[in-house]
Parts: sequence; C-alpha cells; structure tokens
Amino acid sequence: MKIIYVENVRIPSERAHAYQIIQTCAWFSRLGHEVVLINPYRATGKNLFDYFKLPRDLFRHITLRSWDPLSYSWFKLKGLAYVLQRWAFVRALKVWAKDQTADVWYTRDFAMVDALQNGRRRLVLELHDSPISNLDRWQRMKDAVSLYVVISRGLRDELIRLGIAEDKIHLAQDGYNPEEFLNLLTREEARAQLNLPADAFVAIYIGGFYPWKGVDLVLRAWPKTDERAHLVLIGGPDGERKRLSALIEPSVVGRVHLMPAIEHEKAVRLLPAADIGLLTTSPDFSIGRLYTSPLKQFEYLAVGLPILASDVPSSHEVLNSGVARFYPTTQEGFLSALHAIQMDVGWCKRAGERAKQLVLPYTWQERTKQIVERLNRIV
Repeated sequence: MKIIYVENVRIPSERAHAYQIIQTCAWFSRLGHEVVLINPYRATGKNLFDYFKLPRDLFRHITLRSWDPLSYSWFKLKGLAYVLQRWAFVRALKVWAKDQTADVWYTRDFAMVDALQNGRRRLVLELHDSPISNLDRWQRMKDAVSLYVVISRGLRDELIRLGIAEDKIHLAQDGYNPEEFLNLLTREEARAQLNLPADAFVAIYIGGFYPWKGVDLVLRAWPKTDERAHLVLIGGPDGERKRLSALIEPSVVGRVHLMPAIEHEKAVRLLPAADIGLLTTSPDFSIGRLYTSPLKQFEYLAVGLPILASDVPSSHEVLNSGVARFYPTTQEGFLSALHAIQMDVGWCKRAGERAKQLVLPYTWQERTKQIVERLNRIV
C-alpha cells in the first residue's frame, strides 16, 4: 500500500505532534508500506531522520517550497502570517499532488482534506480535536473522508453525534516506543542533570503549556506544598513558558524548575528523576476534558511513574485507580491528592509496577498495525 501523509507543520521539531507524525510514518513503513511524508520547507538545517534517529531510507520525506511569512521576524501579525502560510502551502500541495497517486492520503488537518478531495482519492483524517472547531470547512469536506482515525472515545462519540457512521471511525489512542525506555538515566543521574536535591519529592510535567493543559492551577497551588516538593516543567512554546514564568511566586523560585522544550528522547531520559508524573488537563476546555490522548501519560507509565491526574473524562480512558490518583480540579483538590501520594509510599511503589504492565498494549507499532488493518478495508 502506498500512503502519502500530508501535514502543514515544521518537521523536524521538538513538538509532540511532530513526534507523533513521525512515529506513525515510521511504523507504516516498518509494516511494509510505501510512505511519503509531505510538509512545507523550513530552513531548520536539521535532517528529519538524523533528528529522530531513524534510517534515512525508512520513508521518503518531501518538503514543498511555498511562501512562508512565518519565517519573517518582522511580520508581527502571527495569526495572519499563519493563514497566509497555510494558503501558500495548500496551493503548492495542489500543484504537486496533480500527478501523484496513492492508495491512501493521510492527514491530521481539515485544510489538507479540503485541498486534496477530488472524488477519487481515499482520504483518511486523524482527528485530535472536535470538527466543530472549524464547522464551515468540516461541512465542505466531511463526506470526502473515507476513514476517521480518532485518538479518544470522546472524539468517536462526537463524530457519531455529528452523523458519521460508526464503521467509518477507528479509535486509536496515542502510544509510546518501548525502545526509548531501555537505556534511561538512573534516578540519581537524572536528578543531577536537573540540579535537584537527592531527597526531594519531585513532580514532573512534560508537554505544552497552553491554558487547556491546566499547568496554571498547579503553579498557583505550589506555594502551599511542603519544602521538599519540587516541580519540574519541561516544554513550550516560548510564549506560553513566558506566561507561566510570571505565575511563579518568589517563595518557590528554588522549587519550580521551568525548562524549554527539548528533543523527545532527551526529555524521556529525564523522567526517572521524578516521583510522580502530572497530567493536569483543565476541565474548562473540551479538547482537554474530552478529546485529548496525551503522549506524556504513556511515557509516565512506561517509566513506572505513579500519575496525579485531573479528574476529567479523558484521564480515565487509559488510566485507572491502580496507577493514578485523580484530583478535583481546584487548588485544594490538587494539594490534597498530592499530599496523599506523598504519604503513601507503598501505593506509589505498587502503582509504578502496575503502570509498566498497563502500558504494554499501547505501542506505536500496535497502534499503527490496527490502523493498517482498517486501511486495508477501504483500499
């Protein structure tokens, strides 16, 4: 099967969506399929395969040159710049795609489906948010999609509510790569790299800092934690990190460690420094409450970290009370759950052991294998 995966994103990148796309393409290829990844040209100076430590011949990577106002530092209207960049990339994609054939055209982007639909192509749309976030475009392209791949039960239920037949939907929650967890740093080595005290109680969060991620609540609550409690936050983007830094009170400056996003492999190696992993999703945004499938939860589980998770429906899709404590999304609820975990060393040990077992079915290989089985039905 020939699969062309089209995405209007910067690749390579330290962002989670880039990593997820690459894992999907890599496993499509490893399972015996011809894969072509298409994205805009960006002058990053980085090779995708070197960056993600993959064989250079694993799949084809084509970057299309198109006008990119996002690359101009003087272009201050970033929202307009993104709209213009996407418009230019869609034009370049349409020209390139005219003479291309594939069994499946795969994307995570409504705009790419809209651009590629011609009545003959088999289009697969992987959804990470509700289509009603872009309702006009959704109405134009929904019938052109041969298969919807969704990352949560919440998204599956939303599509059914919107009239999509259940047999056109495939649920495929995100996953992890077991090989990345074979040569982790020890607890002592990871803490030394992060400059953390050996006897600290460490909570770690890796990922984005957008408001729907819920990190704000944790930062506001942290001054009320005990002096042994350290909080490690690794991620971005830069603007959101700057916003969070303004929430750090002087009294906890030495106990809150706010770090830029780093390469995925490096971030994973630091996880053993922690006693618990944080899944702080805010209930105030439907993308977090209902639709997300956070990569970090699988990585916490793979390391054997107990998880402190906000009590929202998306947190319960994979996690259970054997590996996670769920907190009401208030400062008081978070602090109470954090204190309970700190005090229950025995539960933490058992939760860590159960976590490593719970995560075993959620590999990128198994996820992609199941997607391929569904693709075979439409090809």
